[in-house]
Amino acid sequence: MKRSFLIVWLSVFYSFLFAQSTDTIVLKEVVINSSRTEITESQMLRPLQIVDAKSLSGLKDNDLSSALKDISSVDIRQRSFSSVQADISTRGGSFDQTLVLINGINLSDPQTGHHSLNLPLNTNMLEAAEIVYGPGSRFFGANALTGAVNFISKIPEKSGLMLDLSYGSFNTVNGDLILSHVAKKINQTLNIAYAQSDGFTVNTDYKKVNVYYENNINFGKVKAKTMLGYLDKNFGAYSFYTPQYINQYEKIRTSFVAFKLFGGNALKWEYKVYYRGLSDEFQLFRESQDYYQNVDNIWINYNTGDSVSWYKAHNNHMTTVAGSGFNLEKAWVGGKSAIGGEYRYEQIYSNVLGNQLDEVYSDIFTKSDERQNLSFYAEHGYYKNRFLVNGGAMAYYNHKYGLNFYYGLDAGYKITDNIIVKAGVNKSMRLPTFTELYYKGPSNEGNPDLVPEHALSIEAGTKVYFSERSFLNVNLYNRMGTNIISWVRESSTDLWKTENLTNLNTYGTEVFASYRDFSKASFFNNVGVVYSYIYQDKDAAGLESKYTLDHLKHKFIFVAGHKIYKNINADWSLNVFKRNGEYLFFDYEQGVFTENVEYKTNILLNLKISADFGRFGFYISGQNLTNSDYFDIANVPAPGIAVMGGVKVTLSK
Repeated sequence: MKRSFLIVWLSVFYSFLFAQSTDTIVLKEVVINSSRTEITESQMLRPLQIVDAKSLSGLKDNDLSSALKDISSVDIRQRSFSSVQADISTRGGSFDQTLVLINGINLSDPQTGHHSLNLPLNTNMLEAAEIVYGPGSRFFGANALTGAVNFISKIPEKSGLMLDLSYGSFNTVNGDLILSHVAKKINQTLNIAYAQSDGFTVNTDYKKVNVYYENNINFGKVKAKTMLGYLDKNFGAYSFYTPQYINQYEKIRTSFVAFKLFGGNALKWEYKVYYRGLSDEFQLFRESQDYYQNVDNIWINYNTGDSVSWYKAHNNHMTTVAGSGFNLEKAWVGGKSAIGGEYRYEQIYSNVLGNQLDEVYSDIFTKSDERQNLSFYAEHGYYKNRFLVNGGAMAYYNHKYGLNFYYGLDAGYKITDNIIVKAGVNKSMRLPTFTELYYKGPSNEGNPDLVPEHALSIEAGTKVYFSERSFLNVNLYNRMGTNIISWVRESSTDLWKTENLTNLNTYGTEVFASYRDFSKASFFNNVGVVYSYIYQDKDAAGLESKYTLDHLKHKFIFVAGHKIYKNINADWSLNVFKRNGEYLFFDYEQGVFTENVEYKTNILLNLKISADFGRFGFYISGQNLTNSDYFDIANVPAPGIAVMGGVKVTLSK
């Protein structure tokens, strides 16, 4: 039945394609960063969505995860207002199966994918986000099982200053300062941002500070890029990870430094080295004067009279990731070839995760684990006449799981200069996180015997360009997963446990359409549609799944920008989504799970009105204007209507 589904869809799309006009359209040659070889967007055969800076900042107030949620088919599961804590996943996978990068640097955390979006960047600092849908292991290495997102920072063209200040619902304050300096051979950018909020309900308050510095130096034949980032974030986590304990709290500190050196003409080369450190303190019972206090190893809430004796200490983790890699690229008569390799070291110290240490480390950590990863890859692309072919493979060695090979082949054909049909087969994998392996808590239990999960994906699609800025992309895929890892349980009285499920076949389709070629006199500036459908042919076999099997079954987005008066514009986003399956409803008043409830269809409407006066700009935005009662994570409430207003000042030489 699923094969018939794919055949019917392909027939419809091919009929549509051959019915199009054959007029030549000159396409804008956008260079893709998420590739081993230097290719343009029209040569990229992997399903790709490029979200530019204007789209990222079009609807939200510098909120990265919310921007992606409203303009792409990725599943952004937010646990609070703004991007305090959010998970990202693609094509029905879990948040651990999507890789996150900044300028090609892999910043994923081996502890848990919950940290993937703990980045020291806001939308004001971004040039674009490249969303690669589907398997990406042969490009990025392990853990890009279902996709990857590469955030591209802005390189300033002029020296100047940008200040963005906003205030709104729940006493939310955002401040963002960007200082840029551009000289003959060097440009530098410093971004300092601060955000705080009382939260939309009890124990959802937060404070966040992030700093990001980047410089780009041009030595002539050689160029260098240096990146430094730091994030300090504290937030009340009201039932974020389990509704049974509403007074959770989390403190996160993360920093990274990366250096890239690249050059060459006939033989292009790149070398990179990077480091990322993250410390995380998770409090099941928030420790403060207004919540719980530790008195002789008994946690007491003097406001409610509640006391807990079995809770001994907060969960503390410290992860370190360091790596180095190179890439060589050669263009020749047979196409473009690339080879390269990378070494990546991952380590964790914890009082919960890992193997028991002989001695306590740093007065806190009693457990630890590490893993070393070495990979080598080769890739070749042929882009001649109307034929497009890209194939490659990666050999990946992990000292615990041994040697694995990942490979893929993508092919395309230009029916006309503006219509491309394509198909591909790719294999991908993911290593278990330290949380999945070792975590033990009041409601969760890891499994140290987990093995890596794998997937083989087959897909087909088309790209239709109506102009430089208007397009239609359609993708169909079938992902066949083996040993897929999930947190599962049989009933509400059982612990969530990690298991390697046997096989999980995923079928889906994606549609991306955008039109931006309205005349200056037109009412509209742009319109766009995103739609994704996902079907999985294996349920949990009598088990309830916490993350893997509650994917977004349907997601529909309609965005539109239009003029209001002269330099005053409005940007709308309609987000309609339906999650798969059911969840156990938790009654907060009784403090118990009650019954299975089917996920309902949710409709969210967002609006941002902005006025541009050159150096000064003003905006006001409204989120969830229909005040819908919804959530992205089962039993974790989301805020209702929220309004923010702000001013942006831009000064440049």
